Amino acid sequence: MDKKPRQKTKSGDRKSAQAAAVNVHRMPTGGRRRATPVEEPVAFPNVATIVANAARAAIAADSKNRILHWNDGAIELFGFTAEEAIGRNFQQVIQARDVHGNRLSAAHGAFHEMVRIGEAPQSFEIAIITATGKMVRVAVSVVVVLGPQTGEYALVYLMTPMHRRRRADEAIDRLLAQTNLPGVTVPGTSMPTGAEQRGTRKKPRLTRRQLEVLLLLAEGKTSGEIAEELNISVHTVRTHIQGILRTLGAANRLEAVSRALHERII
Repeated sequence: MDKKPRQKTKSGDRKSAQAAAVNVHRMPTGGRRRATPVEEPVAFPNVATIVANAARAAIAADSKNRILHWNDGAIELFGFTAEEAIGRNFQQVIQARDVHGNRLSAAHGAFHEMVRIGEAPQSFEIAIITATGKMVRVAVSVVVVLGPQTGEYALVYLMTPMHRRRRADEAIDRLLAQTNLPGVTVPGTSMPTGAEQRGTRKKPRLTRRQLEVLLLLAEGKTSGEIAEELNISVHTVRTHIQGILRTLGAANRLEAVSRALHERII
């Protein structure tokens, strides 16, 4: 009589499954590949947030000098609403002028060129025209905010009204206080006027290049702008400026321009 094959019990099936599971978990770890960690995307500052949270007038402009954001401080300073300003050319809205009252370029090309070559714009002073036609002197700082794409950036202009006279005027006052200079009239004295005394003292001698730099300083240009216009390095421009300051006995650029105007060098 043929014997029927013994069927596996359920307990036998369970033991076989457990053995197979043990074999799986005992696979050599060296044969496994570790998952490559996923890099988090780079988070760039939010230009709108920077402008909105600024403690002073703040304006953001794109690489084409179009206004992107305009905060409450800018509304108070200029008198234009955000709806009136956003989308328009930055210079056409603020009507900026240099220390001598010359209107600035609508392209503000110098700043954008500095960004392209990796040079940070320095702080400066300008005069702006408000919605009522009033001219206001402001100190300006520029923040460059880079975007996620190559060549993408925004310039954030932070502006603070200067509730004092221009530094050039203060420099002139310091010059007028020096009684040993020609062309000085001091209250309470009988000294001749500047028109009577100008040209009686030998003028300081500057090199041709120093005169070129001095003229550009008088136009309110920065070291970077002067370097670009004269096709020389910024370091060379600063060297010429130091020479100008020494020759004219001035403490800073504005005082050098004031002395040069007083001495009729420019």
